Amino acid sequence: MRIAAALVVAMAALTACGLSNEQLKPTIAKDQATRQVKSYDAEIKTALPGKPQPSTKEPWSLECETTDIPGPKGRVELSTDTVVASGHPEGNPEIVEAFDNKLVGMGFDLDRRSGNDRVYKNKANGFTVGLKESGDDSRTLTLSVASPCVWPDGTPPSG
Repeated sequence: MRIAAALVVAMAALTACGLSNEQLKPTIAKDQATRQVKSYDAEIKTALPGKPQPSTKEPWSLECETTDIPGPKGRVELSTDTVVASGHPEGNPEIVEAFDNKLVGMGFDLDRRSGNDRVYKNKANGFTVGLKESGDDSRTLTLSVASPCVWPDGTPPSG
């Protein structure tokens, strides 16, 4: 009973500091998030004109607890980005349309759109996918895939 009471007090203290119960729940592990980022990257690229190659780079890891993303220390986001079209901006509308169709077909919802820039979010698992067009004459399109914030081993530290 004392342990349960202590846990309730600790959770209340953390929530009072701006942390939600959601941020303290177990997540998928970092290696699972890495695999999902790579899988989404590869699957989306198969639907794009020109069939850009899946990224061979490992997704990078970013600490989630920042001034922009409050939360418990120790969580990470796995991300990757790759150029999917460069130097032939006349083909961008076709790529953007194929991207939109693929993401909707995969169960992602449009989160933000501006011109040829867009971000989709999978509400079931929190992953986001974006397509951004550069502002220079090349109008390069870059695909990005990011995991939600996850605990490295899937479990929040006990404390």
